Amino acid sequence: MKTLVITVNYKSAALTLAAVQSVLYSESLGPVHMVVVDNSEDEKEAAKLQQGLPPEVSLLVSPKNMGFGCACNLVFERFEGDLVLLLNPDARLLPGCLTHLQTVLLSSNRIASVSPRVFWDDALRFQLPPSVPFVLFELQSFFAVWGPRSPANRLLSAFWRRLCLEAWQAEKPIPVYNFSGGHVLLRRNAVTRAGGLFDPGFFLYFEDTDLSIRLKKAGFHLMMEPRAKAVHYVDQCGRDDWQRKRSLMAESHARLLEKNGNHIQSGIRRAGNRVNALYPTSGGRPFRPDFTSPFELQVPQPLEKQWLFELSPNENFIPSAGRFGTGAVTGLGRREWALLAPGDYFGRLGSPVGLKQSPETISVRIRKDVREPWMTR
Repeated sequence: MKTLVITVNYKSAALTLAAVQSVLYSESLGPVHMVVVDNSEDEKEAAKLQQGLPPEVSLLVSPKNMGFGCACNLVFERFEGDLVLLLNPDARLLPGCLTHLQTVLLSSNRIASVSPRVFWDDALRFQLPPSVPFVLFELQSFFAVWGPRSPANRLLSAFWRRLCLEAWQAEKPIPVYNFSGGHVLLRRNAVTRAGGLFDPGFFLYFEDTDLSIRLKKAGFHLMMEPRAKAVHYVDQCGRDDWQRKRSLMAESHARLLEKNGNHIQSGIRRAGNRVNALYPTSGGRPFRPDFTSPFELQVPQPLEKQWLFELSPNENFIPSAGRFGTGAVTGLGRREWALLAPGDYFGRLGSPVGLKQSPETISVRIRKDVREPWMTR
């Protein structure tokens, strides 16, 4: 049973080399062959990879940036492997991760993918969220016109929080709606039966959601193994191209909706209008950032024994990262702040028990200046 590992580099050679080492140092059920595709269109970047990669790792240097999906497809078609691990350059496996993923995937022919529990930071404080289900993502997009505090969006946010708590607190493998292409182990024959790896029409973003939908339609299960752990620093590749990346995300979302979502649009609008007609919309204070630099947040005394601090780019906290803790203080330290991409964020400190917010819940707003220098690794 051979495992093929695919990493697509884009102007992040140092991160890619660290990701490679995390795989090569991992225990595995069977042989592993790793392939790196360089999409950087940069001779210096390619030279760094050629000099730094171990001889057992294959390197393909593309003359042009073909996009994440097409680069993965190239390796998938050229190289053998019963199991296929996709790993982002800004991610790394923690000890035992690969064998846990392999064990779950091999436990049933009906399982097509297994994802690890993923952390955002080296200290393993913040867990990243499960991938947002396609339907929930579309509901969020359509309900945005009613505002984040509308009844429809409050119900959506509560449902999302339930999904997050289930994933963050899981101790055994659990089914998931979809996976992230940045860290997932796939069964090749399942992917082939679902029509192949990635739709080449997606240059970047949402190609993994599209594959998740196809695999489920083909009758396969998607799983998350919480005992398998990885770190994903998120959005650290090609950081100077963040504006283009946001544009590509919008284009890919439009394609995903065209392929899979038109049939649900009218139903979503009807449901949202009905919910908003039945319940009043709560108000909210106008935006102002509470924090524009690393900060500490005092925990209310009733929460000190157990709290959850959530961080999200959206006011409805879809998606969100979460940190469980105890004690009188939480917040974002210097290292965590450096990982943030520029933009506005929302923080919420409350109880990790139940879906309703307690009277002690604290909400804050955070702004990371686009002009602020980013951390280099």
